[in-house]
Amino acid sequence: MSRHVIDHAKPASESARLQRFLTLQRKEGVHPAVQDLSKRSHGESGARVTQFLRIERHEEA
Repeated sequence: MSRHVIDHAKPASESARLQRFLTLQRKEGVHPAVQDLSKRSHGESGARVTQFLRIERHEEA
């Protein structure tokens, strides 16, 4: 008796389609919006992140 459709880990066709999609996305490169965001200066937000990390690590000022 074969296994039920839900009992299979993942369909083989979906895995191949997903791999093809990811390959195409990687070949296209980085989206321009992501490049623009990475070029922006961190300014005050960078200092805030540093402070949050310090608090998370239980470090003293």
